[in-house]
Amino acid sequence: MTEVFDRASRRRVAVLENAHNVSEEQRINAVWYLRFSLPWDDPKNQFCKPFHYVRHGGGELYRIMPETLDVDETGAYSYQCEHVLATLIDNVLFGRHVVGNLGVYTADCIQYVLNHQIVKNWVLDQCDFRRQFEYGWEQESLLSALFSIANPLPGPYMWRTDTSNYPWKLSLIKLEAGTPELYVRRRHNMGTFHRDRDPQQVVTRLYPLGYGEGVNQLSIAGVNGGVPYLQSPQAVVDKYGLIERVWVDRRYEDPESLKAAAQAMLDELQEPVASYEVGFQELSAADWDKAEVGRRVRVVFPELGESVDTFVTQVDRDFGDITQSSIVVANRGASIASSLADMADRQRIEQTYAQGATQLYAQALQANCDSQKGAVMDFFIPAEMRIINKVLAKVRMGPFRAYSKSTQSREAQTSTTSSTEDQYSTSSSGGGAYTSTGGGGGVITDTGDSGVNVRWERAATEGFDGHFHYFNRVQSHQHQITLGDHTHQISLSGHQHSVTIPGHNHNVTIPGHYHDITPGIFTFGSPQRFSLYVNGAKKADFEGQTAELDVTDFLVEDGRIPRGRWLSIEIRPNDLAYVSLDLIVQGFVQSRGDNTV
Repeated sequence: MTEVFDRASRRRVAVLENAHNVSEEQRINAVWYLRFSLPWDDPKNQFCKPFHYVRHGGGELYRIMPETLDVDETGAYSYQCEHVLATLIDNVLFGRHVVGNLGVYTADCIQYVLNHQIVKNWVLDQCDFRRQFEYGWEQESLLSALFSIANPLPGPYMWRTDTSNYPWKLSLIKLEAGTPELYVRRRHNMGTFHRDRDPQQVVTRLYPLGYGEGVNQLSIAGVNGGVPYLQSPQAVVDKYGLIERVWVDRRYEDPESLKAAAQAMLDELQEPVASYEVGFQELSAADWDKAEVGRRVRVVFPELGESVDTFVTQVDRDFGDITQSSIVVANRGASIASSLADMADRQRIEQTYAQGATQLYAQALQANCDSQKGAVMDFFIPAEMRIINKVLAKVRMGPFRAYSKSTQSREAQTSTTSSTEDQYSTSSSGGGAYTSTGGGGGVITDTGDSGVNVRWERAATEGFDGHFHYFNRVQSHQHQITLGDHTHQISLSGHQHSVTIPGHNHNVTIPGHYHDITPGIFTFGSPQRFSLYVNGAKKADFEGQTAELDVTDFLVEDGRIPRGRWLSIEIRPNDLAYVSLDLIVQGFVQSRGDNTV
């Protein structure tokens, strides 16, 4: 029974009783298809609109895409439907998206893609893998991004869907080796047998390359012991020889992811592909007679001595004629055709991906410094620099430089001293005889006198009575004294002098004034060695006044040089110095950005 459901609510709107030529094509890890026809005059053609859903026999859900009309005696509308997994093609990861790496597992990456659905049709049900690969997508559909998540996974895998309920469920399961669940035998349920074996695509040494160009193109050497290729076991090389191929997929930006994908590729390519297409009849509804994509199968052809254990990679059913049904298997878990097509497609697709180029940029610093305060250069490496080849520092030291002898002052300055206590000062002398300077003598004449009358009284004594003496006026006259040469002597006894000075202040005011500047270059110091500090940590000591240093390894933190934050290099000389520091960074810059200016 074929049923039709509307697009908006998934409500059943019709049952197509007259559907014929119903066939289904199921391929592993690909979009499945359902085809059917209706008579051109069947009124239920009106329900078979584009994007309406169709389910046949209670199986998976499909949506109607193209239709073809043929009108003749047995004219009919032919409809081709694609599995609803294709709804993920309708949404895109616009711009640049990078997800994964340490701490982000396979299920997280799947969920990241599903979160970008506009309508949440699909949810993650089961994921058997727990790897930490990094993925990068640019302008990809959700389905393409989703399928690429499984590409680097080791071992056979399968995307499985469940559309019996809404929202639909999606699982990524691991196909385990073991006892076959389905047997296909000659003279039992095998109708036809067709085998293709092509040794032309055998590869025993594979060189995988990711994003970038030239010496900066991503390889696996860093995570493969320095070897840029993967090689098959020696027994395989001895069997087929050393056959080399280069596989380029510039969407890979993580070497671990690139290596894992390349190993899965080499595992499929190191043996000639043998593809089997077998006419198959489901003899009963029992589980052991039912063919399903991903089911482990054993194909036995005794007459040819052929027997292969593998997985069903494709099922083609003709519901009108069971003898026309067939299954396709390969001599490995997944069809090698997908790997070969992938190699070819990547060579074309990678041309549309944004790349970049190797860049050199430099910056310089000149500064005075000493052993305590070094010359510090801060620099920044952008996140777009995907690979850093090397970081070089060129150092030159000379004497410290000053450019003037004096400074000037514009404001008055006051200087004050004070004492809060009395101060005492004492001197002493032991005394002695001192002789003055001598005099030469001579005649000294006093000034004249105009004369006077004098009377004086004499007191009584034992022999005389009291009485008076009278002198008459003395006439004007002069006196003259003659002194001979002589000296004066003075004797001083021992004595002391004491002086007391009370507490007092001194205030001195210097008025505003200018000092003249003498311009020039004046040098100090003689540096002979220096220490290198990176991000504040001392790394090494160097002798001499010049050096060219490779500081690449000094900048590494947790296995890589940090991007998107400030880094610093500091030079500390052993004496006052004038340092010239040049920094050169060589790396590969990804040509991505949000602006065009």
